[in-house]
Amino acid sequence: MVGETISHYKILEKIGQGGMGEVYLAQDTKLDRKVALKFLLEEIQQDSTARKRFLREARSAAALDHPYICKIYEIGEAEEKSFISMEYIQGTTLQEELLKGPLPLKEALEKAAEIAEALEAAHKRKIVHRDLKPSNIMLTLDGHVKVMDFGLAKRVTPAEGGQEEEITTALTREGALLGTVPYMSVEQVRGQAVDTRSDIFSFGVVLYEMLTGVNPFKKDGQIETAHAIISETPPPLSQYTDDIPVVLQHTVKRMLAKDPTRRIQSAMDIRNELEELRGDLSSGLVQEAVLRGPRSAVQKRVAVVAIILVLALAGLLFYLVQTPQDRVPRLVNPLQVTFALGVENFPTWAPDGGRLAYESNQDGSWDIWVAQLGGGEPVNRTADHAGPDRYPSWSPDGRQIAFLSQRDETWGLYTMAAVGGMPRKVLSLAINPTYYRGAPQWSVDGAEIAVAVWDSPNSYAEIVSVQTQETQRIPFPQHEGNPCLDLSWSPDGRLFAYVEADGDAAEVTRLWTMPSSGGEAIPVTDGRTNDRSPIWSADGRQLFFVSNRGGPMDLWQQRMSEDGKPVGEAEPVTTGLGIRSAVFSSDRAKVAYSQGRPVANVWRVPILTDRTANWADAQQITFDNALIEFFDLSPDGKRLAMSSDRAGNQDLWILPSEGGQLTQLTTDPTDDWSPRWSPDGEEIAFYAYRSGNRDAWVMPSGGGPARQLTSHPTEETVPTWSPDGREIAFISRRSGNREIWIVAAEGGEPRQVTVRPEDDTITDWSGDGRWLVFQSESRLFRISPAGGQPELLVEVPAVLFGARLSPDDKVLYYLGRDDNLWALSLEVGRKSPMTDLVGRTGTLGWGVATDGQFLYFSWAEETGDIWVMDVTEESRN
Repeated sequence: MVGETISHYKILEKIGQGGMGEVYLAQDTKLDRKVALKFLLEEIQQDSTARKRFLREARSAAALDHPYICKIYEIGEAEEKSFISMEYIQGTTLQEELLKGPLPLKEALEKAAEIAEALEAAHKRKIVHRDLKPSNIMLTLDGHVKVMDFGLAKRVTPAEGGQEEEITTALTREGALLGTVPYMSVEQVRGQAVDTRSDIFSFGVVLYEMLTGVNPFKKDGQIETAHAIISETPPPLSQYTDDIPVVLQHTVKRMLAKDPTRRIQSAMDIRNELEELRGDLSSGLVQEAVLRGPRSAVQKRVAVVAIILVLALAGLLFYLVQTPQDRVPRLVNPLQVTFALGVENFPTWAPDGGRLAYESNQDGSWDIWVAQLGGGEPVNRTADHAGPDRYPSWSPDGRQIAFLSQRDETWGLYTMAAVGGMPRKVLSLAINPTYYRGAPQWSVDGAEIAVAVWDSPNSYAEIVSVQTQETQRIPFPQHEGNPCLDLSWSPDGRLFAYVEADGDAAEVTRLWTMPSSGGEAIPVTDGRTNDRSPIWSADGRQLFFVSNRGGPMDLWQQRMSEDGKPVGEAEPVTTGLGIRSAVFSSDRAKVAYSQGRPVANVWRVPILTDRTANWADAQQITFDNALIEFFDLSPDGKRLAMSSDRAGNQDLWILPSEGGQLTQLTTDPTDDWSPRWSPDGEEIAFYAYRSGNRDAWVMPSGGGPARQLTSHPTEETVPTWSPDGREIAFISRRSGNREIWIVAAEGGEPRQVTVRPEDDTITDWSGDGRWLVFQSESRLFRISPAGGQPELLVEVPAVLFGARLSPDDKVLYYLGRDDNLWALSLEVGRKSPMTDLVGRTGTLGWGVATDGQFLYFSWAEETGDIWVMDVTEESRN
């Protein structure tokens, strides 16, 4: 590229390359000045979504005009290349300076005050840097700072030769880890949404390093560093030098607070504190050696060495007296095993530790695959069957793999030889795949297999003899009437661990244990988070499970008593991984896990009368690496309210209906779902788990305290406003199954609308107030809010919660099982497809909304790859 002219820039030389692009020194032939020209890498250039988002964020950053911020001159495209023209800065990076050691105190204060001023200028414009670090801070030849790369993110680069480890997604989608790990804030590590306070934390790390020459959190590996950011307190600055005033130590400590609400809240406050300290130092009010005591240096070193020796001896004694179950596994050496498109999940180890079986939908249907860790291509072991084969489980002797399959039109438990061959049916199962999850569990001697079964309304473990096929059923105690999933059998055969959840897609679950012979169940978790995939330790004294209690889905460890009761608090084993399921090898030397998650974003298509809309007509509204589950369009059509797990659990968010900046509406640690606007747009109804049950709530649409609308012990969900705003319809299980009820918007005693043996799910209230539209099984009905006999509208497979009326009540739009939007004319009873959404991986999510011009929908995609890590042990802190 050197010597070429792109637009009006002549390329002079290559001066750098980052994770997203290459940087060249160029001559601006129009303005006769040197610039730094950054080009996107080819793979990003080919991704239209990533390219557009990159350019949009660059335009936001270009609005910054400050002497301590690198200026962006132009964002453009020429010859099918996207580029950014930036100020060319001569000098060195702060990272290069810190390689020589910490900065002198007065210089550090001067440079830090300028960095704070640059951050404040950006924060005033609602721009968060997200990747503040020494290599992004230039020191100019005249001694000032220039903060680089506002609003830009880097790709993952390997940590070789001591280089910094960088994590990102294709661009800068929330819900993923963005930035350079040792300089990330707590909320970045957890994959949560960030605001300006995230930059304050990263700035605190940079300032700490400027003063000491040491990064306070950096460890040998990425996972260890992330864990330190979340859970470890940095060593005091005084550990490295006596020359740092106490007031400055306190400032840095407040910048590094784990809780964003306890940090210094603005960069301007930091700048003011630093400027005051500089003034005090210059005037002599504060001495640089302020912490130095009267003791001699030799005395001080002797005392320090003595203390260190005592602490080391105490730590050694503590480690030696600990029992193995008191030690938290440390996972190292991550190795990716599978790379196929689609989802690979539920890994299971061969006893020799050299092979893994897992389920994968890479060929369009679920199959059981086997991969050799030493190399070679994975092999599909169930390619003979076109239907689903799922949830593999390797036998203790390594000779067989058990799995579930829908062969012969019905589900059953099968076994097959690990080396291949025809499967053998062991047990017929009455299961619904919507309410099933988890691999079959072998007894330790391989003679029996246990499977969790949900045969509504009963949930039980069915244990079958592999040889005789004799069975016994162990009922699970019913607490909320939900299915029991993810069965795990303890190695000594005495206990079951299982998850109670309202289906495989539930986001609030609870982990229990019970005797495998039957009896009372013991709660292990509190039922306010998403806890999955329980795994017993070899001695049965620990229970590992996957949970989002710390943000992303990670592996946690819970100590257990001999009778299956939890002891103490659960502790994290991994941080920020995004695990779907996990399993230890038989020798406990390795762990295999599926890393991935469901992702759903909001799109819209125009309502066309002459043809169906396709992806070329579609506009993507959100760009998150998160699950947007429910959404609703405001009465004026200008805003979308949605529930999304972009901050860890499902919270409510608002954004413009054409796309743009998201505003977080709720921050409760439990889930909030299914927002619905009031007719005047002043309030939003939703359902939440805040009380320990799913209940209907109402809150101001501009933010503020929420009020609880229903409080029955059973679940009450999907609140929907009447058109006059006086009443709210909702789904309740008060009668045992799901029925429609109505309550006054201000609260009070509700009344029942539907009385039917089937489950009913409300979808919309007609604009004239005369009808409630609801779904039952594969049919859509309408019924008067006063009750009575429902009227069948259409008998067609439709997605749950997926039907909404047009503003004039003449058309009912719904989500078809063919992953397309459909329209039912209520005047003539004709149904017709509105979309032809082919050529893109994924499926329709839940929900549809319309303003009469556009149809809004969500599109869901899933990821999952199998990884392996080695297991070591470290003592509990």
